[in-house]
Amino acid sequence: MSTSSKPVRAASRLDGLWTLGLLATPLLLSWALLRPLALPPGGPSLRVLLTLLTIWGMALGLHLLRQRLERQASLAADQDAQQRLLKAVMDAATEVALIATDAQGTIQLFNTGAERMLGLKARDVIHRLSPAAFHLPEEIEQRGQELSASLGLEITGFEVFTALPSRGLSEVRTWTYQDAKGRRFPVSLAISALRDRHGRIFGYLGVAQNIQVQQARETRLEARAQEAQETARLTSVFLATMSHEIRTPMNAIMAMVRYLLTTNLDVEQREITEIGRKAAGNLLDMLDRVLDLSKLEAGAMTLESSPFSPLSLTRDCAELWRADATAKGLAFLVALPTEAPVALGDPLRLKQVLNNLLGNALKFTTQGSITFRLQVIDEAPGLLLRWAVVDSGIGMTPATLHRLFRPFTQADVGITRQFGGTGLGLALSQDLVHLMGGTLSVDSLAGEGSTFTMEVRLPRA
Repeated sequence: MSTSSKPVRAASRLDGLWTLGLLATPLLLSWALLRPLALPPGGPSLRVLLTLLTIWGMALGLHLLRQRLERQASLAADQDAQQRLLKAVMDAATEVALIATDAQGTIQLFNTGAERMLGLKARDVIHRLSPAAFHLPEEIEQRGQELSASLGLEITGFEVFTALPSRGLSEVRTWTYQDAKGRRFPVSLAISALRDRHGRIFGYLGVAQNIQVQQARETRLEARAQEAQETARLTSVFLATMSHEIRTPMNAIMAMVRYLLTTNLDVEQREITEIGRKAAGNLLDMLDRVLDLSKLEAGAMTLESSPFSPLSLTRDCAELWRADATAKGLAFLVALPTEAPVALGDPLRLKQVLNNLLGNALKFTTQGSITFRLQVIDEAPGLLLRWAVVDSGIGMTPATLHRLFRPFTQADVGITRQFGGTGLGLALSQDLVHLMGGTLSVDSLAGEGSTFTMEVRLPRA
């Protein structure tokens, strides 16, 4: 209120001074002009001149007075329009309750949102009630005890709501409102002090929003999150148990197949036995990947930290796939630095990722070459290890790249039928690399091959 009346008072003072000045002008002019003439006192010329000047001054004064009244009426109309606009805005805020009080806590404003929220009419509460009427007494008492302990003085009654705002501190807190029908619901209530142009507090404004739906939604989400965590835990336990139960007889089958391959078999028998060995090996590999993926999803995967040589690890991986690449008629190139410091990390998981990338390159490349590179960049006090696997294989389209690292996903049905696989390898590899704090990226064009790059920062051993 004080802010909107300030320009009105300023304009009124300005108009008053301006009118006074113009009314005094004729008299000053008369005195200045007639004084040197030394006309006889009461002479006809002097009377005529004074009469004319007086009439002119009065006409000018009336004109200025009319302008001043018009300006005041215009300012009052603007002020009235602003007040109507403010009231319309407050009434339109039907989703929040706006409740303003005087300094003693008596309600002075109660908007439409407050009426809808509390089931009361503004005429029944304005100048009659305090906002404490909508609160639970036990909550007010508890908050008063908290404030008394923190501020070192006794806080009771309406001061429970205003103790912090009156000291220039913000107060946003969850309270329980009780409406006219006795129904209780939680609200988020923000309270601010209202000050005049001199900084004196003349009231308080509370803005309350019903958060019952929001709290119910958060409770449901929390329950679902707990259910999901429990489901993930049970899934991990189930997969670990099933993996063990399947792996035990599968290891026995693998041992028998290996033994069978050492006996005298004809060509056809050896070929069939070799197919069985590869199939059993693929099944064991799939079991390991499913188990690792379930551990990652359940947050149960842990990394080792042991010293290893990046050069030796890269050579071991290269030697594992060199023979298969040569047998397929592919050029297998390895690019290594001359030397590299010993790093501290999990060499087993690094080999797992690199072997998956090399295996995929070999699987999807029918002609051309595969290049396996290692770069070691000294980033004191640690090392940046960057491995790249470059192939001249079938490559991938942008749509395939978009879903490449999703579990159980491959390029398309034709690719799966032609090359096989479960689509777990890359999803697991990316999760492992992220767990190590690194990145796994791919650059590929359909028909032109792919480049997979893994970067991991590790401390020196």
